[in-house]
Amino acid sequence: MRRKLRMLPALAVIGASLALGAVAPGEEGDTGWMRTPDVVYVGTPYDVVSTMLRMAGVRKQDVVYDLGCGDGRMLVLAAQKHGCRAVGYDIDPVRVRESRENVARNGVGRLVEIIQEDIFKVDLAEATVLPIYLLPEMNRRLLPQLEKLKPGSRIVCHDYGLDGIIPDETRTVISNEDNASHILMLYTTPLRRN
Repeated sequence: MRRKLRMLPALAVIGASLALGAVAPGEEGDTGWMRTPDVVYVGTPYDVVSTMLRMAGVRKQDVVYDLGCGDGRMLVLAAQKHGCRAVGYDIDPVRVRESRENVARNGVGRLVEIIQEDIFKVDLAEATVLPIYLLPEMNRRLLPQLEKLKPGSRIVCHDYGLDGIIPDETRTVISNEDNASHILMLYTTPLRRN
C-alpha cells in the first residue's frame, strides 16, 4: 500500500521576499505547519551587530530577543560580549538549524535559546533589548507588540525604522566587512510618536 505524501507549499517570490517551504510534521523544527518566511535572510555584518548592541547599552541583566534571528550572530555576540541571556526566533527551519549550530559552536548554549516561531506571535514581555533588521511593513506589523514592552526597553532598527515613532538616536555606520553604509536607529520604551 502506498502512502500519500503531503505536499509542501510551493516556492514563490513576492517582491524582495522569498517564501520557503514549511517543515513537515515529524521533521526537526516541527511545530506543526507554519507559514513561510516573509523575507530572504541577509545577515547583518558583525561590526554593525557590535554597534547595535553598544547603542542599546546591553548589560548582563538584559534579555536580548532577535526576531528573525537568521544564523544567530546577534545572539551569540550578545552572550559572548555581555554575558546576557538571548532568545532568537525564526520561522525558517534552515535558519533555526544554522542558529543552533552557531550557538553550539560558540559554547553559549547556557545563555542562548533558539525557537522556531512566527515572530508576529511571540510574547515580548521578557525582552529588554530588540535588535531588528526587517522590512518596513514587518516593522509596522510588529509595532503593537513593541508598544507593550516594559519601560526602558531598547529597540535598535537596522536600515528601516519604526514609522511614526521618534528615535532617540540615529547613527550611520560604514561597515568594514561590506564597505556599505548602514543606518541604525535607537528607540527606548515607551515609544514616542511623531
